[in-house]
Amino acid sequence: MKMMPCAERMISFSRRIVMAMILSILLASPAAFAAQNAERTGIVDFGKIMQQMPETKQAETTLQATAVPLQKEFERLKLDFEKAVTAYKQQAPSMTKAARDLKEKELNVKGQAVQKYQQDKFGRGGVVDKKEQELIAPIRLKALGAVQSIAQKEGFTLVLDKSVMIYGAAEQDLTFKVMNQLNIK
Repeated sequence: MKMMPCAERMISFSRRIVMAMILSILLASPAAFAAQNAERTGIVDFGKIMQQMPETKQAETTLQATAVPLQKEFERLKLDFEKAVTAYKQQAPSMTKAARDLKEKELNVKGQAVQKYQQDKFGRGGVVDKKEQELIAPIRLKALGAVQSIAQKEGFTLVLDKSVMIYGAAEQDLTFKVMNQLNIK
């Protein structure tokens, strides 16, 4: 059976494409394996770096200046509430049921106000938490930038925090190089 010239050319062309694909896969595979072996993983003690940065110490001072007055006000509110509870306990036996119910309702509202103040000022998303995020975010970005710079310069493709690492060789630890770049002693 004789094929048409067009069909022969199509089969020949298809064979060339298949051979080219096989050849490219064979040629690309060693490069892919070499690239996987070339990946380097570094480690860094990010907590130590953040703790040692002078900006962190300044941020902590500013945060304390914000938190101390709020803490004093919270302590005042809490003490006031405790005094009211103590006074109520002493007066309760001599009070009428209606007066006790009213006083208990007042104490409940006051206790909830103390809890709300604590949550609004010191809880997640509270004044102190927001201030901390505002102060720490730029410091964290600066430290991350230094880690990225050292990792790229040293040829590391992945850098993990020391807190999640189980084992790592000392030559993979970039902590002191990052600290030097940030001028941390």
